[in-house]
Amino acid sequence: MESQVNRREGILEAATRLFMQHGYKATSVRQIAEEVGCTEAALYYHFEHGKRALFGAVIERSMPDLTTIVDDCRDAMTLHAFIVRVGRGLLCAAQERMIAQLRWIMAEFGSLSEDERCMLYERHLSLRRGLVEQIRRFVDNEAEACQIAWTVIFVVFGYGQLMLDLNMESVIDFDRDTFLEGLADSLACGR
Repeated sequence: MESQVNRREGILEAATRLFMQHGYKATSVRQIAEEVGCTEAALYYHFEHGKRALFGAVIERSMPDLTTIVDDCRDAMTLHAFIVRVGRGLLCAAQERMIAQLRWIMAEFGSLSEDERCMLYERHLSLRRGLVEQIRRFVDNEAEACQIAWTVIFVVFGYGQLMLDLNMESVIDFDRDTFLEGLADSLACGR
């Protein structure tokens, strides 16, 4: 059984590496199998739906469970504290894994099928749902909670792309914590 788990992990690691090197569309099941040193049949044994299943597994593995970050902030006593903690969690996750492993998705996004895009959409929508649920503790209505949740997502992910993905932190003096405090101040104003 352990060798089956190791084979599955090997296939997943090879798929991740090849997707990043050559792109998802340009990588074939045969190339992945050859990289691992297994047959295509063995690959399909572990990933019944082939490349599409591998894509889903790579997304699952590469993108941290963003709802876990939100759940870890449930004990925040104010909207301000919640936004700062969620922002730190998302930026930490982005810095650790997402940037290097998912650049290829951003580059290929336009060529992904609707089904493949839905896998990515669902990850982000689950984050929004979790944020809205927690923000509702601090605001009067659902629409306001949705607006704050989307603002946090757009601003934090935009910050992540500019500062982390483009490595702007290395060339400008910009304090991340001050930024998050300012975001929280503006969104939690009077709450």
